[in-house]
Amino acid sequence: MDASKQKLAVAGGTMLAVIGLAACGSTTNPGTGSAATGAPAAPAATPRQVTPKNGGGSPGQGPLVVSGPASLPGSDRQVVLRDRTLIITGVTRHPGPAHGSVLIDLNLVVRNTSGRPIKNIPAFFQLIGPEGDSFNYQYKSSDNFYRPIGAGTSRVGLTEFEIPAAAAASLSLLYRPEVARDTALIQLNVR
Repeated sequence: MDASKQKLAVAGGTMLAVIGLAACGSTTNPGTGSAATGAPAAPAATPRQVTPKNGGGSPGQGPLVVSGPASLPGSDRQVVLRDRTLIITGVTRHPGPAHGSVLIDLNLVVRNTSGRPIKNIPAFFQLIGPEGDSFNYQYKSSDNFYRPIGAGTSRVGLTEFEIPAAAAASLSLLYRPEVARDTALIQLNVR
């Protein structure tokens, strides 16, 4: 046997001996599977019933869900909120600029029904895909759409989202203005 094989055999034998000694040196307490340490085993914890206590506060309020998209051509989707009305007058789909992308165009009207100005910013609008993916990248929009809206007036505009083509089925618009309780989730009929 040559010297390198002899060294390999000795190293392998030594390794087996160490593993064998380590395995023989540990014992377990029957029935518990825990290592024996010479100290008596702690008694098993007894289950007890716990009654939850109210920590105060109140449950949150989810978004207003508007399902069943308007299917008739020319019909608008209106969502009436506390201080505004959101109207979706059209939703269309076009090929996107990047391979595998599409453009979703939303024609919108935001009508201020309150006695004070309200905000209207891009962060209020997100598309939600069927798997819960959210898309807030707006490819382009009308130049004057995203501005404050005066009391009793409306703002009309087009917002265009670029999204992956695979996510373009069963889209919803998540409208989340500055007042969280006015959040709405609107199912879209994309053509």
